[in-house]
Amino acid sequence: MTTADLRVVMMVANDVTNDSRVRKEAAALAETGAEVTVLGVSASGLPSREMLDGALIVRVAVPFSLREERKRSRKARRDWRPPLVGYKHRSTYVARSQRIQAELKELKADSGHAVVAAKSGQGNPLKFKAGVATRLLRKSRWQAAKKATWVRKGVGNKADAPFKFSWRAYDGVIHRLPWPAPWRKLHPEALDLEIAFGDLIDRLEPDVVHAHDMHVIGVATRAAGRAKLRGKHLKVVYDAHEYVAGLSRYGARTRRSIAAWANHEREYIGQADRVITVSPAIARTLQQEHKLGHEPTVIMNTPNPADVSVEVSDIRSRIGLRAEVPLLVYSGGVTRARGIHTAVQALVDLPDAHLAVVCVPGVATDAVRALQAQAAALEVQDRLHCLDPVKPDEVVAFLRTADVGLIPILRYPSHEMSLPNKLFEYAFAGLPVVVSDMPSMKEFVDRTRIGEVFVAADAHDLASKVRTVLGDLDTYRERVADPGYQQEVSWSGQAEKLRGLYGELVGRQLEVIQPGGRPVKAQRRLLLGPVNSAGQAWLWATALEREVPDIKAESLTTGSGAFDFRVHRTGTYRQYRSDLRWQLELTAYTLREVTHVLFEAGRPMFGQQRGQMWTNDVPMLDQAGIKHGLVFHGSEIRDPAQHRAQYKWSPFRNADDELTVRLQAANDLMRTHLEDYEGTVFVTTPDLLEFVDNGIWLPLTVDTEEFNSSAPVLEREVPVVLHAPSASALKGSAYVDPVLTDLDARGLIKYQRVRGVPHSELAEMVRNADIVVDQLLLGSYGVFACEAMAAGRVTVGHIADPVRDLLPTDLPIAEATPDDLSEVIERLVAERDSARKIADAGPEYVRELHDGHKSVEVLLPFLDGR
Repeated sequence: MTTADLRVVMMVANDVTNDSRVRKEAAALAETGAEVTVLGVSASGLPSREMLDGALIVRVAVPFSLREERKRSRKARRDWRPPLVGYKHRSTYVARSQRIQAELKELKADSGHAVVAAKSGQGNPLKFKAGVATRLLRKSRWQAAKKATWVRKGVGNKADAPFKFSWRAYDGVIHRLPWPAPWRKLHPEALDLEIAFGDLIDRLEPDVVHAHDMHVIGVATRAAGRAKLRGKHLKVVYDAHEYVAGLSRYGARTRRSIAAWANHEREYIGQADRVITVSPAIARTLQQEHKLGHEPTVIMNTPNPADVSVEVSDIRSRIGLRAEVPLLVYSGGVTRARGIHTAVQALVDLPDAHLAVVCVPGVATDAVRALQAQAAALEVQDRLHCLDPVKPDEVVAFLRTADVGLIPILRYPSHEMSLPNKLFEYAFAGLPVVVSDMPSMKEFVDRTRIGEVFVAADAHDLASKVRTVLGDLDTYRERVADPGYQQEVSWSGQAEKLRGLYGELVGRQLEVIQPGGRPVKAQRRLLLGPVNSAGQAWLWATALEREVPDIKAESLTTGSGAFDFRVHRTGTYRQYRSDLRWQLELTAYTLREVTHVLFEAGRPMFGQQRGQMWTNDVPMLDQAGIKHGLVFHGSEIRDPAQHRAQYKWSPFRNADDELTVRLQAANDLMRTHLEDYEGTVFVTTPDLLEFVDNGIWLPLTVDTEEFNSSAPVLEREVPVVLHAPSASALKGSAYVDPVLTDLDARGLIKYQRVRGVPHSELAEMVRNADIVVDQLLLGSYGVFACEAMAAGRVTVGHIADPVRDLLPTDLPIAEATPDDLSEVIERLVAERDSARKIADAGPEYVRELHDGHKSVEVLLPFLDGR
């Protein structure tokens, strides 16, 4: 196996953006040239792709159907009440009450009408008395219903209390029990992730699958099992970010919930080929508890030194604090278990100090509001600053102007074994630390002497240790800045260990060949596709490279290739629609190498589901800084209604034609999307400028050498007339065929009608024809007409006057419509000298507009100049 052949799929149950460990490990492998794909969960609910640090990030929309069904069924059990005991939904009670009120009001209205009618002498007295009786019965019924509704609601309220109390008692007991804790029942989201990721892994066919954290270890090992059925040994790496069995408890993370995740890990960890974790203590514990064949490799979650130089506003400037004021900082997740409330309490004993809390995932959470309420109660709210987080690669630079970094985590088994990422972020930011006395952290801080250790949850001791550090700040800063210590906590050493582990797995050493994981785009590279209509993308690309060697250009087609047009990259229709591996390979290549993209026909470049357009790919390209534009060829943007109104001869005369109706709807949608599109839009024929605001004419291109012909024109007694309708001109062929067939029968011409032959055969036929008939309905000319002119053939077609007016020079195409085609052909055959002048002007016209150089001039502004 060569390094370039190494395919790695990483998985994590978050959206990757703020998971620095996942990103750093993916980058460390991408630096070796390995193809790394990271599968994450889309936070927005919409799938997306982007290139980060040399790895392709694929965010999957995961509906979590099993998890939501568990929530629904759990709520249904707790909401159950015996029949007629209360109302299941408050809205039912409200609706019933309002119905009774409406009925009683209607009864009053009926009584009023009846009384007035009786007093005026209208109606039958017996009928009135019967109505009175009926209304009394109705009143009694609805008053009874009102009372019954009130009673039922009251009974329900009374019954609610014991039901709710019983469920609270049950939950209070069951959530404290570590057994039984079946993960399939308690955490069906693990199976939701299997549904979302499993098939993707199978289709990507990686060599190694790397499961980040316990949520996806089952997905990885099951993928390895399925791979064995295909005769392949898929290696599994499990990355234990924490000691799962000792996770801190808060909110829904109860003892039973934690035990269920631990059971999930326990079921699959033995099937992993290698295990990675974040501290020596966790590594030893995992090996002992699970009797692993290999001791887990410790890859500490240390920062990347490159992050120190990131230009970003600093934390002191953000909160507007003077340089001489002591500033403590905590950066990370905000939960009760993190012990930040201890630091807030310590501010009482530190009257001159301020505390900044960089809150992950953000300030707008209940946990942060609780800290702010605590600070207000202690009257230190003016010295507590809660800030939203910065990007992962900006954290170190952002923290650099603080004085002391805090890690006040409380005592949980997972905390006792951990070496948190923030410990190393503080180090690279140049901050001494004050940490709680968790064994792994205490041993590390005592050994390196980069700070002080306080008794967990003891605010007075925390304040005391902060005063110790602030009292000798320069000494602590020197220890933090020591090159030996900096090297120990640098990510580069950890990345090398990771690459060594992967080298063992694949049986060869992995060397860094692309520092940074993402090669610099040394030159402009254009990708055109995915249609290559009539070979135009190929011709534009080759013309660009011929005239501007500094630009590289490639064409892409995802069609059948039946017409043998040349193209740089190909994909089948199946690949384009459903082959994820092909789609992601093209995506990764584009994000790594390409600087400009031109979408043909409004279609997405990297795979298409039903109804998707180029807009599906735009956010990804924007994020990658790739410039993009559109090229329209005709039918995908031409408005049938407008064309019908402007042209007498139009293929869309029948507005009710099924094909026209579908085309109208599709093109209306295309133009709707165009309204908000800010990229450059090209059209390949001048008539399309009518349908695209601010469109730019990108002339069609012909290989003039391929169509150069020395065959004489109109010297045969019976000239050869060629007609090869494209798919868009088939309706026009219905007008052409009868005319040319009749002329052939009369012996005036030899008619050749061609459709569906390879392009090379068609080129030979064009070079040897005398007259070539193009389309007669669209009012413009296309590739076939350009090829005929390039071959010096007499070219016939219908070119509307507004289109001819747009052209910079006379167009040597003999004008004909379905009305006069026969007369035009007969005249050309009869007046051969005049016809040859039209043919002779063709090659010069093509050299002026359609040999590629004009197209290059039009494309260069989009490509940022020559």
